[in-house]
Amino acid sequence: MKRVVITGIGIVAPGGIGKEEFWQNITQGHSFTTSDSEMEALGLNSKVVCRVTNFNLADYCTGEEFESLQKQDRFVQFGVVAGQAAIEDAGLVLEQESPESLGIVLSSCTGGTQTAQRQFEVLSDFGQQSLKHKPVGENFYNSGMFNYPASLLARKYGFQGPCASLSTGCAAGLDALGISFGLIQSGEAEVVLTGAAEAPLIGLNYAILDIIGCLSVTECEPEKASRPFDAKRAGFVIGEASAVLVVEEMEHALARGAHIYAEVIGFSSLSSAYHMVELPVHGVVMATVIERSLHMANIAPEDIDYINTHGTSTQQNDLFDTNSFKKAFGEKAYQIPISSTKSMVGHSLSAASMVATVATLGAMELSVIPPTINYEFPDPECDLDYVPNVARHKDVQTAMVTASGFGGIHTAAIFRKYLN
Repeated sequence: MKRVVITGIGIVAPGGIGKEEFWQNITQGHSFTTSDSEMEALGLNSKVVCRVTNFNLADYCTGEEFESLQKQDRFVQFGVVAGQAAIEDAGLVLEQESPESLGIVLSSCTGGTQTAQRQFEVLSDFGQQSLKHKPVGENFYNSGMFNYPASLLARKYGFQGPCASLSTGCAAGLDALGISFGLIQSGEAEVVLTGAAEAPLIGLNYAILDIIGCLSVTECEPEKASRPFDAKRAGFVIGEASAVLVVEEMEHALARGAHIYAEVIGFSSLSSAYHMVELPVHGVVMATVIERSLHMANIAPEDIDYINTHGTSTQQNDLFDTNSFKKAFGEKAYQIPISSTKSMVGHSLSAASMVATVATLGAMELSVIPPTINYEFPDPECDLDYVPNVARHKDVQTAMVTASGFGGIHTAAIFRKYLN
């Protein structure tokens, strides 16, 4: 099997646009949760979001170079900008590559629901009238195509290898990485652009998640609403983001002198076949996923220096995560630093696990583990080392990222620092 490394990072997130800004903000433990006037107006139980506030498309591209990108849905814009940044960060000279060896695997949960809702509002007078027939243009169609960001990037950069998009719930970003990992291992591709894009901050999505009790109703200041593993946690804070990586066959990366952030050494994904949104609190299925990823990586549990976990700030998820680590690592679980990036930048659905991966690569690159902020009231059932509130300096040689998605999908990936 060929070895797989990460050579490029692109990120658009509440914590920053570009890896340097993002890493700086999360290591400093900044919260990007704010109150939301639309949620308030809708009378929802939850009233907080994590929004990308400083995104100006013109700062990153004209838009015309990607077929009128300025008119596309926000999730498309995020995905294209993050993908472009990852390619530039990797230093790829595409003219020197075989187009058929270049692949793309991206993901999304909600796609262009912002465009869909706004178009409905226009055609129905905000739901007051029956829908009126009116030509709406191709951008409405594009927003509904989950593969549109991947298609735009493929056409712009001449990626003629595998081009896929998937939607496996909130694990989809890490699942996209896993598929890309397999494509390179098997020799089907030499370079794959992989990640997720999500812009779900719209009333339709708020209402769906609010009515099933997922969103944060913690009674506190907005910036403290996301509090993974804390005894007073009461739901996740919905966010938006895109994170995209360049993964590459190791010898190919070395031959062109690329900077290697880490090697991907293990991956596993399983379905609990349990429930659409409920989790079995015993955590057995995630423990199995972890054990399989460790086996693929050919490492022992004690080799893991850090885990960036799903950690959504819901009662059931955080207990599920905790119990899965105890089952997979035994007593060693109490010695592994674990943190949830969602405490700072919220839960961006499919993009969340890739945002967590970028945070993990930063921990490896900078030897600083980001904290789980807003950890104030210990939960006796969640009693592991969650790196509370303050970043921790530590040499991270080998790290794991875990994710869970609606539908019962559970995924883990393992990364190892590449040493010359």
